[in-house]
Amino acid sequence: MQISTNIWQWISVACVFGMWSLPLYKDNPFYRVCQNVFVGSCAGHAIGIAVGNIVNYGFQPLGQGKLDLLIPIILGLMLYTRFFPGIAWLSRWPVAFLVGVGVGQTIYTSLRSQIINQSIAAMTKFPGQDLASSLNGLISLIGLLAILTYFLFTVPQSRFVKGMSQLGRWMMMVTFGVGFGNVVSGRLSVLLGELLKIFGDWLGMI
Repeated sequence: MQISTNIWQWISVACVFGMWSLPLYKDNPFYRVCQNVFVGSCAGHAIGIAVGNIVNYGFQPLGQGKLDLLIPIILGLMLYTRFFPGIAWLSRWPVAFLVGVGVGQTIYTSLRSQIINQSIAAMTKFPGQDLASSLNGLISLIGLLAILTYFLFTVPQSRFVKGMSQLGRWMMMVTFGVGFGNVVSGRLSVLLGELLKIFGDWLGMI
């Protein structure tokens, strides 16, 4: 056992203990200090990255003759006109531009990920090249039809439709359970990483 002499290791472990003190004990000044350090460091890092991006991708290329960058720079400066009542209306133009671009990108990504890509993923080749791929395709096809039947409310609930609806419900429960298990395993991996930092990097026991 060899305790680390690195001051940053001590600060890191102290912040970990401080954040753990809330669920293990209760709200306390040690936790609030660590929380403020975390929020402040994240805000400072974000501000530093933003300023660096403005300098590296705005002013420096502008000095190299890329005059087309004047348009986003002017739009960015127009955002601050909202603090001046006489010309506050100028801030509506960059806000409208940002909202328009954001909506356009959101619509495209939503259609691409939630409709097009899911439709492509549902198009399994059946029968497959071997027994395993054929069985996998059959399960995917039945699961897809069963889940779609669960959300089918415009036809009478006959015995077949009701049975497929129940199967779709079970398929969704299995899917949600797998998703929850992945979330739990991810949180456990984070916990194990912090324990490795404490017992390995800090205490030198591992």
